[in-house]
Amino acid sequence: MILTVLVALPLSQTIASAQSWSSMEALSHIGFGYNIVKTDDFTPNASGEFFVNIASLKVYPVEAFGIEIGVDYKTVDFTSKEDAFYLDNKIVKAKPFKEKFPNIDSSKKSFSRFRTNTFSAPVTLNLYAGPVTIGGGAEANFNLPGRVKDKFFVDGKKNKNIEKGAQFNKFNYNFLGYISFEDTGIYVRYYPKNSRLMPEGGVDVSFLTIGVIYRM
Repeated sequence: MILTVLVALPLSQTIASAQSWSSMEALSHIGFGYNIVKTDDFTPNASGEFFVNIASLKVYPVEAFGIEIGVDYKTVDFTSKEDAFYLDNKIVKAKPFKEKFPNIDSSKKSFSRFRTNTFSAPVTLNLYAGPVTIGGGAEANFNLPGRVKDKFFVDGKKNKNIEKGAQFNKFNYNFLGYISFEDTGIYVRYYPKNSRLMPEGGVDVSFLTIGVIYRM
């Protein structure tokens, strides 16, 4: 018991002093975004993303300046109403709906969507000015297998088709920036074309995400 007290006392003092220049948080924020997609391989329609922070470490070298390193989980959807996505050797490709589903009822609304599931590691430099925070940096992404989903009509009946196991490049990156007031802010992510999401032969996309972030 005496040994426990002797060891715990300096440890608690170390943690208390460290709090003045660093902090560790879990589930600190969530965000929703809309994707502006640029591609020559399909006709993009409404696409978006959702992400949630898993953990983040903040370090404050000076009072108004900080470095934040985090781990997030995010899903990103890409949707088209004119083209249908499909898997060719687990790589996402696109072709007109009529080629994938010859009996489709073109008079009714159909859509095709592929989804990515990603663990990301954002690193940002942050400036704090009272309730306002401005940050910017880059993000490394580890992409998990995704899926393709179609909804369409044949003979007046709604049909659903799901193909699982879509493969993406394991790693890619993007840039990000945000500005927030107290707990709510606006963020931007940019995925350049040379940061390829797809393996060679898959649909080629670059996109900009604009969204809202909320700190819990």
